Amino acid sequence: MRRFYEQVSIAERDGSYAVLLDQRELKTPTKRPLHLPSAALAALIADEWDRQDDEIRPHNMPHMRLASTAVDRVAEAVDATIAEFGRYIGSDLLCYRAESPAPLVELQASRWDPLLAWAQQRYDVSFEVTAGIMHVAQSPETQDRLMQVAGGCLFRLTGLAHTTALCGSAVIALALCAGHIDARQAFEASCLDDLYQQEVWGEDTEQKDRLANISLELAAMSVYFQALSSDKSS
Repeated sequence: MRRFYEQVSIAERDGSYAVLLDQRELKTPTKRPLHLPSAALAALIADEWDRQDDEIRPHNMPHMRLASTAVDRVAEAVDATIAEFGRYIGSDLLCYRAESPAPLVELQASRWDPLLAWAQQRYDVSFEVTAGIMHVAQSPETQDRLMQVAGGCLFRLTGLAHTTALCGSAVIALALCAGHIDARQAFEASCLDDLYQQEVWGEDTEQKDRLANISLELAAMSVYFQALSSDKSS
């Protein structure tokens, strides 16, 4: 649709923040109030709307999409979203290693072991790691603990769920959310196998485009998590 507003601003609403388009509160696609937990997140979304030209392009507003998803979808399926996050813990990318070739095995260990060690220390959990594709179960205690971590803030849960699905790893998502790694490190860890194959066999156009999209998504997620962490309620 065409741009229908001139000015974008932010207003406080009972401890949360709203984006205003010509003094009218911005709502979600289902017409629900979009009250945000931090001024920084409101500023991100306000900037996305302010940068629109004559035509509004929703695909250029990743933070608006995430916040709207939190209000319109995740709010009505919190338990299901946490459960899905728990399923990723049970099959986390970082716990499944290649059996060969040796350079890939060593690369996975050097990049993934420190992330697992960080999660173990920070959240007091443990992980079972295996080589090959045979399923290895994680302890119920680990899954329950990390599912508890994911809950709490609706907007944070939405970001974690999205990042986990994007990376195939709950641990990478938690590390990015906590600021332990940046977007580039999250990308290199989650796409390690693809990047290794590119180095060995050369670039494939379809794969290159897919990896570029993942990189952009993770950059947006990193900014999203930083904006949430600026507010104590997150």
